[in-house]
Amino acid sequence: MNFPSPRQLLRCTSPRFYGKGEPTPSEEASPSPRMCSLPVTLPCPNSSLFDVWGARHRFTPSSSLITMSASESKLKIFFTGATGYIGGSVLQRLLQHPKASTFQITTLVRSPQKAKTLNAEFGVEAVVGSYAELDKLAELSEQADVVFSCVRVFPLRCDGRIQAGLTARHSQWDQADADDLDAVQAFIRGLKARHEKTGKRPILIHTSGTGVLTDHANGKYASDKIYHDSRLEEMESLPDTQLHRNVDLTIINADKSGWLYSYIVTPSTIYGIARGPLFDSGLANRHSAQIPGLIKASLARGRAGVVGEGKPIWNDVHIEDLAEFYAILFDRVLADPEGVPHGRTGIYLLENGEHSWYDISKAIGQAMVELGLSSAAEPTSFTDEEMAKVFGSVENGYQQVGQNSRGRGEQARALGWKPKHTTADMLASIKPEVEAILEKQRSAK
Repeated sequence: MNFPSPRQLLRCTSPRFYGKGEPTPSEEASPSPRMCSLPVTLPCPNSSLFDVWGARHRFTPSSSLITMSASESKLKIFFTGATGYIGGSVLQRLLQHPKASTFQITTLVRSPQKAKTLNAEFGVEAVVGSYAELDKLAELSEQADVVFSCVRVFPLRCDGRIQAGLTARHSQWDQADADDLDAVQAFIRGLKARHEKTGKRPILIHTSGTGVLTDHANGKYASDKIYHDSRLEEMESLPDTQLHRNVDLTIINADKSGWLYSYIVTPSTIYGIARGPLFDSGLANRHSAQIPGLIKASLARGRAGVVGEGKPIWNDVHIEDLAEFYAILFDRVLADPEGVPHGRTGIYLLENGEHSWYDISKAIGQAMVELGLSSAAEPTSFTDEEMAKVFGSVENGYQQVGQNSRGRGEQARALGWKPKHTTADMLASIKPEVEAILEKQRSAK
């Protein structure tokens, strides 16, 4: 039997690919306020390729979504982070979009082989390069109507140590980082050149993180301070020295100048093993950073570890819910960029529940006991020496998994975002994450 290629499965919208009993677009009810009514179902006999994609994934774009005739130019998108956890998940949604045939997507990747596969199998124009090549970033941005900055937050090296100097150049690792101010300035420089050339106001959708909300609890206490993204005075009370803040403010100031529309997506702790063709093909990273980092550190010591007493509280969001929001935001922005909060008011916290760091460490400990990897589920505190070894420094360990970061994503919900996964799902996801990391470690030996 000949199976459809990943590109065909991602892009196909004809009735023959709808599941049994699934309505075709013409049979669907009227569009909901969230976006459009086109269901995207990807049933395939090869369940290893689409194990979770047989479920319905809807794009519900506004009925006023900008449309293009065949004679008009395609919407040009420059996308960064395509081979990453967040970026791969978001890119899959773009490739499944009902109007994907009207998009010209260009991405930047370091691997020539991955570039070749993205082009041949997924129809993405992949340019080989890195975040260290600022002129290339500016040039690619200048060619785009929309820039998606979806590279990782909390950049970790493979041995678990956080890269030093979050706002410095990372050319020695040549890896993308959401806090790379020089790279973001290159995006802005290119987008401004496009505005000056075309007279149009381009769009920047940037990925930040709720590390911007953190305090200095250092594992010792839970805070009752909660930030609401719909309350401008609360968001603007954040000190300029907060993690991610210098990059966020640079983007906001560009929007304030009137030639750019900016939207800053700010996820909390992201969890869940990413699925779908980009991941099953080996192109993109399946795992998040914070929880897997804590798992790896715990496995290395033979017992679940926690920073301090693990009392601080942080929000969480599932990777599929996160990707769904990007799809919603994208369509709403295309329909009415001025009408969607942008710039100063365009910060979108993504969360659907919250956890203490102790809760996560305890779940890791329980998984380790069940898998015969530890004799006790109760976590013990990392020593300073362990934190320095695992996270690069004690300070970095506190920043990643030892602070409070509490917020409410009211603006995302106002756009129609309805996250499905809860903190209970996050805790239930930890054992499968432990098993996946173990399997990867064993296969690497």
